Amino acid sequence: MIARVGPTAITADLFNIRLQSALTGVAQAGGPTGNAAMTSQVRASVLRSLLIDTVIAQEATASGVAATASEVQAQLDADTQAAGGLSQLVSQLASLGGSLAQLRDEIRSSLNEQKLEDIFAQQRATEIEQSLAAGMGFASLASQFSDDSATSSKGGELGAVPRTQVQGDDPAYAAAVLALHAGAYTNPPVHDAQGYDIIQLQSSDATTLTLRHIIVNAPQPYTVNQRPQWFSEAIFESLAQDCAAGQIHIFVSNVGDDPCAAASPSPSPSGPGLPTPAPLPSP
Repeated sequence: MIARVGPTAITADLFNIRLQSALTGVAQAGGPTGNAAMTSQVRASVLRSLLIDTVIAQEATASGVAATASEVQAQLDADTQAAGGLSQLVSQLASLGGSLAQLRDEIRSSLNEQKLEDIFAQQRATEIEQSLAAGMGFASLASQFSDDSATSSKGGELGAVPRTQVQGDDPAYAAAVLALHAGAYTNPPVHDAQGYDIIQLQSSDATTLTLRHIIVNAPQPYTVNQRPQWFSEAIFESLAQDCAAGQIHIFVSNVGDDPCAAASPSPSPSGPGLPTPAPLPSP
């Protein structure tokens, strides 16, 4: 054990799997090798990622959505098939400094985050709809909480959308939007590949629908670089609380500064086991 987050141990084997992959990536990108300062930075980054993934795994378990062994194996089987067989996959991983153990770790961490982020996105969308029901303006909530950066600054304005375009979209989306009357919004939110979409019909005519929307991102498929800011804030808040409660212990050296010294809380809508979110504005 090289670190612990509450009851969960982080093992030296797992740390070394990620460290080797990270150092190989640095070398392949033309970075320095055998540089003590660089190595220390990479070690610190690897440890930090393990702490974050452990917090996410704990929250996923508490929410009842933790990745199962069969889910991890199913994704590994898909990767094996895509690579052309197990030996080809192992060879590809080795060329990148990885291994099957590293890939299993990556798959499990990714599934935990994807499933937890989806739970939190559902909760966030529900909170937004509760605020709408309480009388908050749609445009105001869109500007504050929509993850669509292209429209949030405009109060979620999508403008006049051709009916043919709406009808050609996902059937669930089309059915929900076409059933709206002026001023109404989709309740519950429409769940699609981007996340949870709350759409309001402002007006309509024979050929167009004038719409606003609020999107809460929960993309499928999901990657870490698509992590919404509000989800990052919720996870770092939980990490900071663990630090403040003395639940994080590091048992190795040469991993940079104390990770808890850099953990800064940031209020955010959250899920079970995370800090109580700051409430959405009252009407």
